[in-house]
Amino acid sequence: MAYRVTRRSGTMAGRAPAGETPFCIDDSTAHLVTICHRLYARALQLRFAAHGVAVGQWPLLLYLWDEDGLTQKELSRRVHIEEPTTTRTLDRMERDGLVRRERNPKNRRQVHVYLTERGQTLRDELVPYALEVNGIATLGMSEQDKAKINSLLGYMIARLG
Repeated sequence: MAYRVTRRSGTMAGRAPAGETPFCIDDSTAHLVTICHRLYARALQLRFAAHGVAVGQWPLLLYLWDEDGLTQKELSRRVHIEEPTTTRTLDRMERDGLVRRERNPKNRRQVHVYLTERGQTLRDELVPYALEVNGIATLGMSEQDKAKINSLLGYMIARLG
């Protein structure tokens, strides 16, 4: 099957010759979510940089602030990233004094991750930035709209995860 890729403003938007299926970039949920993610990440990174925290470390910090001592495997599962990526991110976080890792003495394959004092104190410094970026992104949205978009994103995550 052939596909015709268009933009909504394009002359052929929504129409494709016989035998072709239209794919409109501007109406692609995946494309819009990707752009939104990149813009969120950039906005957060600009704010986190002064604290020496990379935006890729943010989700791990969030889960550890919620439940310190998770295993690397559990962190990977919750953040929806591959375990090798989690390991590399934790390597940097450990190097930067944000976390420490300990092997479970009863199961040497399990590695638990704990926040250091610096990792703990960053919560009060970084969370306001996240609230600020969320506020910028949703400025003018009603509480119902915010709840609806979060619900829809949660639905898509559940379907794809």
